[in-house]
Amino acid sequence: MTAVLICTLALAGCGDEPSDLASGDGGGARGAQSSETGPESGTTEPVGTEIPDDFPLAAGMGGPEDEILTSRTGTGLRDLELCGTAPLRGLGIRDRMVVDNSGGESADTRELVLLGNPDETRLVAEAFADLASGCDKPDARGGMETTTEVVPSPFRPEPATTLVQTYTFDGEPGTGVTVVHVVPVGAALLVTSTYGQWTRDEAQQAVDQTVAPLRESVAALEMFDDGTTPTGEASPEASPEASPEAAPDVTIPAGFPLGAGMVADGGDFDVSAPSPDGDGMGEVAMCGRVVWPTGDGRGAARLVTSAEGPEYFDARELLVHADAEQALAAMGAVRRAAAECRSFDNQVWTVLDRETGYDTVTMGLTYDDGLGSSIFQVTRVGSARLMVQTYGEGSLATLESQADEVTGTTKKILPAMCVFTKTGC
Repeated sequence: MTAVLICTLALAGCGDEPSDLASGDGGGARGAQSSETGPESGTTEPVGTEIPDDFPLAAGMGGPEDEILTSRTGTGLRDLELCGTAPLRGLGIRDRMVVDNSGGESADTRELVLLGNPDETRLVAEAFADLASGCDKPDARGGMETTTEVVPSPFRPEPATTLVQTYTFDGEPGTGVTVVHVVPVGAALLVTSTYGQWTRDEAQQAVDQTVAPLRESVAALEMFDDGTTPTGEASPEASPEASPEAAPDVTIPAGFPLGAGMVADGGDFDVSAPSPDGDGMGEVAMCGRVVWPTGDGRGAARLVTSAEGPEYFDARELLVHADAEQALAAMGAVRRAAAECRSFDNQVWTVLDRETGYDTVTMGLTYDDGLGSSIFQVTRVGSARLMVQTYGEGSLATLESQADEVTGTTKKILPAMCVFTKTGC
């Protein structure tokens, strides 16, 4: 089963026949030359217009004694499909390098391409995220369904991105996680794919464990930077290992804006001011599985607020854990339930794709026997998690607009959560 899975996902180059390069010069002598050989001539091109033979694309692969050779030909990641489209096929490529180290129950494949200009590279990088997040059809084949989540890159700001893929076999959740990193620099685009026997709950751990082996390859991309690549650090929450500084403070600052945008108290509405002692969300369960608060109790610090009215409920709860690792683990339970729960008794659960710029999961709850709709949006920033929940007399048809309103509320609160990261936002 593992071998079939790896081949199906085109992560291991299950055939080693070379692919022809579309609309570019990569199929010439330079493209056909393997990295362990020297250039065929002494011609020297300007820096950044070709990939050096000694580019450390295989750095961090395998063990210390392993010799893993790169190549200018081969499938690489051209067969990696998102929503039925292979982003690395049909490109005008000036140069290309691939490397693969797969076997047993793991697969590690990397591909580096040089495109015509930085604008083309940016568009291809954006295509990975757009195809994964905007797909309106399930990626299913041979009894296996692939779910792809887009998360911030631990290496660079957008348009760099990271994709996390999990799998379901004949309707049953399977083990195995694939992490795809997409890192554009100048006209160069590095795409890596790592598959391992992680569980769904270990998806964030899978991302974290792929960072260190790639640092040398990513750092070497600087030779292609022509000044057009966005500068700045990647999102702090995407790379917990990035800073050796002390752990974030678990104290919630006075005046934290948990009630931002909430209706005023009085009239039809009864509003509870932000407090560490309120009722908050209580336990939130999906298909019989508790997804909130989860983790180890209610966290190290807590703040809640709510507003109730006729057929109306707006609640927010902030939990600050002892460290980011605890918060990450708690998010795993939310993600798994969102991926697996669709109906329970009269409840109908719907996953909604909403971007906040941070680690976010959004679920909608409706009922098959009457009106009533709720949105549950959970967002992590550093060591803190925020849930925003609303309820109204809506239906499945109104979930999208209700989710938009909740996302607007979440975005008003998130900037204040940067105090719970090691380096700030």
